[in-house]
Amino acid sequence: MSNKEFIGNWIQAPQMDYGPDNRNYYLQNPNPIFTQTFEITDLNNIKLKIAALGYYIVHVNGNRVGNFELNNDWTDFSKRIYYDEYNITDLTKNGKNEIEVELGNGMYNPSPLNLFGKYNLRQRLSRIGEPKFILNLFDNEELIQFSNTEWMVHQGIITMNNLYLGEHVNFTQSKVSDNPAIEVPIDEKDQKNMRASFIPKVKKAKIVAPLQVSQVGNDVLIDFGETISGFMKLTINGHQNQNISLKYSETMENGKLLFNTSYVGNIGEISEITGGPGAPKKAIQEDRIICHEGIQTFENKFSYHSFRYVLVSNINKHTLSEIKGTYVHTDLERVGTISTDNNYLNQLFVAGMRTKLNNVHSVFEDCARERLQYGGDIVALANSNLYSFDLKKFYEKTISDFVLEQTENGGIPETAPYMGIQTNGTGQGEGPILWQLVLPYLLWKHYQFYGDKALLNKYYDAAKKQYDYLQSIPVDQLANNCIGDHGSILVKNFYDKTPDKLLIGYCTILSFSILIERLATVLNKITDINEIDVEKKQLIKTIKTKFTNEDGTLGQGTQSGLAFALLLNLGDKKKLLSALIKQIKKDKGLFTAGIFGMPILYRVLHENNCDRIVSNWLTQKSEIGFYNMLNNGNQVLSEPFRSKHSSANHAMFSSYIQWYYEALGGIQISDSSVGCSDISIRPYFDTETNHVDCQLKTISGIIQTKWQRVDQQIELQLQIPKNITYHLNISDKYHIESQTKHIEDNNILIKYLITQ
Repeated sequence: MSNKEFIGNWIQAPQMDYGPDNRNYYLQNPNPIFTQTFEITDLNNIKLKIAALGYYIVHVNGNRVGNFELNNDWTDFSKRIYYDEYNITDLTKNGKNEIEVELGNGMYNPSPLNLFGKYNLRQRLSRIGEPKFILNLFDNEELIQFSNTEWMVHQGIITMNNLYLGEHVNFTQSKVSDNPAIEVPIDEKDQKNMRASFIPKVKKAKIVAPLQVSQVGNDVLIDFGETISGFMKLTINGHQNQNISLKYSETMENGKLLFNTSYVGNIGEISEITGGPGAPKKAIQEDRIICHEGIQTFENKFSYHSFRYVLVSNINKHTLSEIKGTYVHTDLERVGTISTDNNYLNQLFVAGMRTKLNNVHSVFEDCARERLQYGGDIVALANSNLYSFDLKKFYEKTISDFVLEQTENGGIPETAPYMGIQTNGTGQGEGPILWQLVLPYLLWKHYQFYGDKALLNKYYDAAKKQYDYLQSIPVDQLANNCIGDHGSILVKNFYDKTPDKLLIGYCTILSFSILIERLATVLNKITDINEIDVEKKQLIKTIKTKFTNEDGTLGQGTQSGLAFALLLNLGDKKKLLSALIKQIKKDKGLFTAGIFGMPILYRVLHENNCDRIVSNWLTQKSEIGFYNMLNNGNQVLSEPFRSKHSSANHAMFSSYIQWYYEALGGIQISDSSVGCSDISIRPYFDTETNHVDCQLKTISGIIQTKWQRVDQQIELQLQIPKNITYHLNISDKYHIESQTKHIEDNNILIKYLITQ
C-alpha cells in the first residue's frame, strides 16, 4: 500500500474562460457534476475518502453521503488541505453502483470582486482555481476506484455560484453531454499537506417558517421575523423561462429594505468603492432563478445568506409554497446554558448566541459582507465563546490557520487565511499587534479550558518566534503598530485614533510577555522564562513611567485605558477602580470601550463587585446600547453601536455572554486553571432577577449553579465535580446564614442560605 494519502489525481471540469479581467465570472460559471460507476461483489466495509478544493456534495446510488453543508474546511489551500472519510456501506449494493460528485466554488474559486475596492480574492489568496477533487473508494481496505480521466463530467443547472453573492439556477437547462474529466496531477506538496478533517462540520440547524409573506406590486416580501445565516428554500409553480430574483436583506427602516448592511465588501454602499470589471454596482446577496413550466424547488447549495427579509421579484405569492429559511453553521456543541426569570436578559443572551453561530462556517467569521477570520475578533470573544461552546478541536484548527500564515520574520496576519488586509501591521503579511495576540492568547486559553499540553508543545516555537520578532522592534514603534480598542463609540471616523491607543499598544506588548511566560512555565523552558521575566519587568517600569498621571491613573483616563491597567495590575487598584467608576458615571453609564476593552470591563468590574454597573449598561435604553440594538426585532447584534456603515449581524460585541456565566451564574475559570481544574464561584444577585440556573460542561465534569430569591433570602445551590478546586466569594454585603454539603456521584453538592 502506498504511503501517499491518495492514489490517483485531482480531477476538474474543463477550464472556464472568464474573459479579460475575469469579468465573465459573474455570467459564465456553471458548476460541474462528475459521475462514475464501481462494482461491489461483497458488501462488507465500503469507505469513501475525498479531498476537495471548493465545496463538494457526494451522492451514491442517488443517496447523499453525509449531512454536511458548505464542505470543505476553509484554510490556506497552498499549505493545508483537509479531507473527509465516510463509511458508505449502507448506500451501496452488490453489483454496479453509481457515484456522483457535485462541486461548488467556495473560497477556492472566488469572484474577482474587489472587496472594499482593493482586495481581489482571486489575486490575494495564495491558491485559487477551478474546483477539483481527489477521491479514493475502498472495499474492505482494498482500493476499488479513484479519480482519473475515466470519470465523466457535465454542467449542473447552477450557472453561477459565489459564496458571497449567491447562486443562479436555470431549471430549463437540459443536461449537456458528458465529457471526460480533466486530470491534474497531485504533487508531493499536496500529498504532504493533506490532513483528515477534525473539526465539527457545517450543518443545517433550525428551520424557520416566515412570519409574514406579503405581495408588494409584482414582488413578494418574505419576513422571517429573525435574522438567519443560512439557506433559503421555496417551491415555485412557475412558467417557462420566468425570471425570478431573490434579494436578501438583514434589516428594514421606515418600511424600506436596507441592503447596505450586507453589501459584499461595501460595494454599492460607498460611491467611491467599486468592485472592478464585470462586478455588480451594488453587491447585494442575490439568487436568480430561471423557471421551467410547473413545479420546481430551489434551495441554496454553495452559498449562504444573512437575512431576515427576502424580496422575491416577478412573482405572485400564490405560486410560492414551502417557504423556509434554514440556519446553516458549524455544528458547535453547546457546553454552557443559562436561564433566568428576566425576560430582557434572556432575549439578550439568545441574541448574542444566535449572532455567534450565524458567523461560524469552518472559521470564525466577522459578518456576511466579509466572511474573514480576524484574529482580533477571536481574541475579544474568546472567553464568551469558551463558556458557550466546545472549542477544543475548533481552536486547534484556528491556531493552525494563523501559524500556517506566519511570516519568515515571525509575524502573524490580521486574517487567516491571509488575503491582504494588514492595517497598521508590523510588516508585509502581518497584522496589528492586538490582532497578532491571537496566537499566544488562544494557546493559553486552550490550555486553561482543555489542559492540552501537547498543543502547547506543538506550537510553542511558533509563538516564541513571534515574540522574539516583536521584541526586536523598538517598543514605541511597536506600540504604534496597533489599531487599538476598535469599535469604541468615542471614535467618530474610521481613521480617528482609538481611546488610549498608545497605552493600549504598550499593554498589548506586555500581554505578549505575560502569555509567553505562562506558556514557557508550563513547558519548563527555564532560559525563556528568565529572559521574558527581565523584559516584562522592564516594560512594566517603562509603562508606569511613561503613562502614570499625578492622581495615580494611567494614560488619558478613558474606560479602555483604565480597564487594561486594572487587568494588568499597572497601578494602585483602588485608585484605578475609582477612576474607572467615575469615568463611567461621567459617560452616563455607557461603556465607551471597544471590542477588547469591553470584555475586560466585564471581568474587572465583576471581580471588584461592581456588577451593578455592568447590569445598568446592558439594560439601559439610550440610543447607544443593546436594548436599542434589539429594538428592530432582528434578534441579533449589529456591528458597532453607532455607525452608518455597520453590519447588522455581527458578533464583535457579544462578549457580554462571559458576564452571564461569571456574574449571573457566578462561574469563573481561574487563570491558574488547567483544563477547568480551578474555579471561582462569585455570583451576582441581580436586583431585577429572581432566579438564575447556570450550567457549564467542562472536561472535568459539569459545574452547575442555581440561585433564587425566597422572601428576603437567597438560596444558592452548587454542583461541582470533586476533582475541581473551587473558591466561594460572596460580596461583603451578604451573609451566609447556613450551608449543607454532601457528595453524590463524584460531585460536591452544596446549598447556602444567604441574607443581605
